Formats: sequence, structure tokens, C-alpha cells
Amino acid sequence: MEKDTHTANNEPVFIKILQTEDVSEDYVNWYSNKQVISYSDNQYRSFSLEGQKNYVKSCLDNNDVDLYGIFFKSKHIGNIVISGLTSVHKRAEITYVIGDTNFWGKGYGSYAIAEIINKAKTHYKLYKLFAGLAEGNKGSEAVLRKNGFLLEGRRKNHLFYSEKWCDQLDFGLII
Repeated sequence: MEKDTHTANNEPVFIKILQTEDVSEDYVNWYSNKQVISYSDNQYRSFSLEGQKNYVKSCLDNNDVDLYGIFFKSKHIGNIVISGLTSVHKRAEITYVIGDTNFWGKGYGSYAIAEIINKAKTHYKLYKLFAGLAEGNKGSEAVLRKNGFLLEGRRKNHLFYSEKWCDQLDFGLII
């Protein structure tokens, strides 16, 4: 089991490959919180404990995707996914969520992205990471910029979230 322990705001936090036994009702409940899913396709999906366990298992079985859990001490507070690992172009997309809103704005998302950047360089031997987000998702944009991602493009009215159209901002990082 891969585990890197560091601190964010002088508190223990780490990421590790998520296992089916890490799936809990708290994790499933993240996706019923409108704040958590307001800038996510997850607002159009339904979630269950068994469904999330199956999702985690499918990630474990897929060579192209790694799903990491973000943990504070032993509490699972979020996820970060790196996908496209088998691309001949040596690039991968990252997506992430701090699902427990008690941990928003405290540096945990930024920490998880920094860890994935490090893994992208050393473990996956990638050249580039990229991420897309809905314009207005200030928290997500801030953690990308803090980690050196640059705005590479804008897709006008590309996403339909919370009953309105919004632009998708595409960020990239040459690593």
C-alpha cells in the first residue's frame, strides 16, 4: 500500500491508493451535499455504498487510472484521481474532491495535488498533467494555480451545472 505522510498546516495528512474497505457511508454522503457537487458531473449521478465499492474496485483493476484517497489522520476526507496513465503522450488528467466540507480551505486539496505532481514525475514518468474546471469554482482554480498549473484555454458554455451553462477552464502543467 502506497502511503506518503506529510503535513498541511502542521497536521498529518496523506494520500494512498483507495481500497474498497476505505469506502464508507460518509464517503457516499459527500455526493448528496449540493456544495460538494455544484461544479461536478456527480450532481447527475446517484451513489450507494455498493456502487462506490464497485467504482473503487474498477479503478484498482484499471491500468489507466489510479484513485487516491486523501486522509487526515485516519479520516477519509477526499479523493484525487489520475487518469490517462497509459497515454503514449505521457500526459494524464487529474480530478479531485475534498468531500468533507469541514476540511475546505485548509490546504488539503493543494497538498494532494502537490503529491500527485510528485508521483507523476517520479512514479508515472509523465510529461504533463491537465485539469478542467467550471468557471466560478474558485477553490479548485486556486489549488491548481498554487501548484503551478497555467490556464491553457476556455471552452465557452461547455458545462451545465446547477441549472446554468458555464465555461470550462482548462489548466495544464508541464512537469
